Amino acid sequence: MSKRLSASQNAKNTNKIPIVARSSSGIVTEVILDSEHERVVKVSDDYKKEYFTEKETDVVGYAVIRPLDDNTSAENSLFTYRPLSPSLLEVPLVGEIVELYKIGNVRYYRRYSSVNINKGNAGKDRNKVTYQKTDKSSSSKDYNTVAKTNTPNNSSESDRSTVIGEYFEPQQVNKLKLYEGDSILQSRFGQSIRFSGYNNEENKFSPTITIRNRQNDESINNLKEFDLVEEDVNKDGSIIALTSQDYKIPFQPGLIDDGGSSNFETTPLYAEIPEEYVGQDQILINSERIIISSKAAEMMFFSKGNYSIISDGDLSMDFGFGGAKLDFGGEVILTTDRNSSNVSINTGDGQIRLNTDDSGNGGTGQKEPIARGETLVDLLSQLIDAIGQQIFATPAGPTAAGPLNIAIFKKIQSQLDTIKSTKNFTE
Repeated sequence: MSKRLSASQNAKNTNKIPIVARSSSGIVTEVILDSEHERVVKVSDDYKKEYFTEKETDVVGYAVIRPLDDNTSAENSLFTYRPLSPSLLEVPLVGEIVELYKIGNVRYYRRYSSVNINKGNAGKDRNKVTYQKTDKSSSSKDYNTVAKTNTPNNSSESDRSTVIGEYFEPQQVNKLKLYEGDSILQSRFGQSIRFSGYNNEENKFSPTITIRNRQNDESINNLKEFDLVEEDVNKDGSIIALTSQDYKIPFQPGLIDDGGSSNFETTPLYAEIPEEYVGQDQILINSERIIISSKAAEMMFFSKGNYSIISDGDLSMDFGFGGAKLDFGGEVILTTDRNSSNVSINTGDGQIRLNTDDSGNGGTGQKEPIARGETLVDLLSQLIDAIGQQIFATPAGPTAAGPLNIAIFKKIQSQLDTIKSTKNFTE
C-alpha cells in the first residue's frame, strides 16, 4: 500500500522538476535567422563571455513573439522565445500564430500545423498591432536577459514593412495523399519524406521510403490549393524511392511532358529493360542532373545481372593518371553503325596489340606487326615495274627487257589497290 505524501513533501518534490505552464498562443514579429541579427550584434563582448557558453549562433532560431492577449506592449519590449524542439526546427514566419510554452522560467514556441503548408497560418501584416510606446532601454545586456532569463528586450523599435518575411513568398504546396499507417515529414516548400507500407496499387504490405525535393509544376498548375497530391517519380524535382516487392515504380527515362510522353530517344540494342519495375527491392534516383563523387578512395559498382548504360548523349571517360583494364567473359561487340560513325584509337607513340602480350622488341613467340596498306601497295607496284624491266645476260648476249608474260604482271599491278581497306586504317 503506497504512502500518501504530505502537502509539504509534495511541495518539496515539485520544486525539483520544471513547471510546465499551460500553453497559449502568440504572433511572431521577428525571427533570428543568423548571427548578424541586431539582437545578437548589440550584445557587449563582456556579457557574451559571462553568459554564453557557445558562440552567439546558439540563439539562431529564436523568435520575438507577441502573445495574443497583448496588444499594448511595444515591439521592442516583447519577449524572445526559444524553439521547443531545436533538433527538428520549423522556422516560423512573421505574422504566423504559434503555440507558446513556459517551462520553469524559460519561454518556448512551437508552430501550429496548418492546411496551407507553405505559409502556415501567417497573415498579411498580422504582426502589426496598435500599442502604446514605451521608453527604450539603453542597456546593452537586454538581449541576453531575454535569451537567458526571459526578461523583456528593449533593443529595437523599428517598424516592420514586410508582409510575412523579408524575402519569403507564398507558394502553392499541396499536402500528400495518405495511406494507412504512413509517417510523413513534409516542409512548407514541397520537400517530403514518406515512410509507407501500403502505398501501392493493391495496398499490399510493401515498405517504401520516398524522398522528394520539389512538387512538380504540372500538379501545382492543375490542382487547387488544398487538393491532395502524390509523389511523381518522373515529374517531381529530385526524388529517391526505396521500394519493395509489390510497389511498382512507374519510371520513364527522360523528361516527361504534360501528355505523358518522354523526350528520351535512344532504343537499347543490347540492354534487357524490365517490362515493369516491380517484384524486388529497388532504389530509384531520378533528377535532371546527378553527380556522384569519390573524393579519396575507390568507386565500385557491382551488378549480379546485366550492367547497362543507356544515353541520348556521348559517353566519355577521362583517366588522366591511370590506365584501364577491361576483362570480358563473353563476346565483345563494338558498333557505331547506328549513325555510321568512326572508331578512333590513338596511342601517340604507344602500340596497339591484337592477340599478343609481347613487347615487340624481339624474342621468341613475338607476333607479326600489321602491314601498312599504302606502303605495301607502293612496294608491290615498284616490284612489278622492276620485273617488267628485267634483262638477263646469256651466252648469246642480253635478253630483251621484261618477261614474255608481262601483261599478267601488269594486270596484277592494276589490282593492288584492292589490298587497301576502305574502312580500317593504321598509321
